[in-house]
Amino acid sequence: MTKDKVIEKCKNLLLELPNVKKVKHVESKVSNITTNWSAQAWGPELIARDIGANFFDGCVEAKLPIDNVKISTKHDQVVVSSMKTKFSLRKLFFLGSTKSDSEGMIGMHGEGYKMCVVSLARMSVFDPINISGSDALIVSVGEEDEETGLRPLVYHFFKINDQGGSFFIINTISKELKEAFDKTMLNFFHEKNEMVGELLHSYNEIEAYKSNTKDGAGFYCGLKRITIKDIPIILNIKKPYAALDKFTKQDRDRNAFSQKLQSTYYNIFCRSGFGYNFYGNDAIYHIIKSSKAIWKKGAPLLATIANHSYTRLKEDPRLKKLFGKDYISESKFRYALPISWSDWYSTKTQGYVLRRDKKLKETKTMLPSYFASFGVESSLDAFIRNKENTEKRIKNKKTADLSPKEDKAIDFLFKASKGINPSFANWFNRDDEDNNLYDVKFRKIFCNELLGELKNNNDYNSKTVYLHKDLFKASFGKIFSVFLHELSHSHGSGDGEREFSDMLTVLLQNSIEKNSVISKFSKEWSRYKSW
Repeated sequence: MTKDKVIEKCKNLLLELPNVKKVKHVESKVSNITTNWSAQAWGPELIARDIGANFFDGCVEAKLPIDNVKISTKHDQVVVSSMKTKFSLRKLFFLGSTKSDSEGMIGMHGEGYKMCVVSLARMSVFDPINISGSDALIVSVGEEDEETGLRPLVYHFFKINDQGGSFFIINTISKELKEAFDKTMLNFFHEKNEMVGELLHSYNEIEAYKSNTKDGAGFYCGLKRITIKDIPIILNIKKPYAALDKFTKQDRDRNAFSQKLQSTYYNIFCRSGFGYNFYGNDAIYHIIKSSKAIWKKGAPLLATIANHSYTRLKEDPRLKKLFGKDYISESKFRYALPISWSDWYSTKTQGYVLRRDKKLKETKTMLPSYFASFGVESSLDAFIRNKENTEKRIKNKKTADLSPKEDKAIDFLFKASKGINPSFANWFNRDDEDNNLYDVKFRKIFCNELLGELKNNNDYNSKTVYLHKDLFKASFGKIFSVFLHELSHSHGSGDGEREFSDMLTVLLQNSIEKNSVISKFSKEWSRYKSW
């Protein structure tokens, strides 16, 4: 097609618009941009979002509400319009832009429009129309270059009667393209966005709203960057953060955040958006309550809230009522109440957790471990609670001095320990207090949860071993094993620590190698055993 015929065709496209009465060609310029620009073309959503961003920025610059932008997709024609806004169409010809200097604007690189035109051409959608006041621009695809086979974009500028605003118009039968334009303004945060519901929380220029749709969204500096699947919440981080800006300033395609960046986004939301206001917070309650369908599967946003709330939500009454008694959480060291590594790795702790989980899973639903931060008790939490209650009973003097016969039984147990490992027994030599390593006292306990426990006293290297009263009625093997177990804690090492397990291994070896000695003391135990 000759240049004159192309210009005539463009004039006719403009005159076919309802309010255009006169058209005058000003000039045509061949661009350096070709239809081969960029290895991968944009799809309908990215095209619609970029065009929408230009109109969003036009409203911000003109200080007009965002709902000033209107979109129509009737009669196989997409029309994006914004009355009372204008911008220089010649900027669409050149690479580079200064839009990002204005606060609240989405545009940054000045390359988006060219990419839209190239991508539309690859979809066989040609001759997009742009209007600003009395200026009009149609971008066509030029003739193929014989040497390179490339086709440049050609910009045709016209003067028309003033249309009173800005327009972008394409003719297409593409259902996907029309649907993308119908939804494009949902990609930008503004008060009239149909997705945005009731404001739940606002702090430090970070907001949380109810979502009017099943899936929520995360907005960053005005642009939707995250789809929050199955949680109807709108998050809006209004000001820039360096951890995210490193990506967005290089992101020419305005892509959705990757999984790693979503994690950064959620961390910023939780770390900077609440201060210490987690307990009783309406936004947090809505997020947790509305995501019930995915509790069992879990979600990154829920996990991040749990990580940043620490223990501040464990006693939230609304959450307690929400979860009721129908759920338990997995046991993990990170989300448990205070517990040492040695206690966590002890066979006693792990055995309790496994047994309780197996039993409760028959009647309750198991949730991810971080739900423990929301007050859903794990078996590990239950173990620690029981242990603390036991320690309180010990502290509350539910113990007693040994009877004279029980005291003689302890002397007998020391004699037996000296028979299998003299050096170990000498650490606690009750007959030579000046040379022993530890001063150990014994008391009996009455609570059923504990067979034995060693506690440090205030004096240096002074210990108290608590033994359950029923042990003095038990077999020699039972009381002697608990006796040696508790004394092996004297160095301060817990059940799961290497020093403790090494000591038990040595004592077990001694007992096996000197089984005849053990047998002798076992027979003598009946003289000291309580009946």
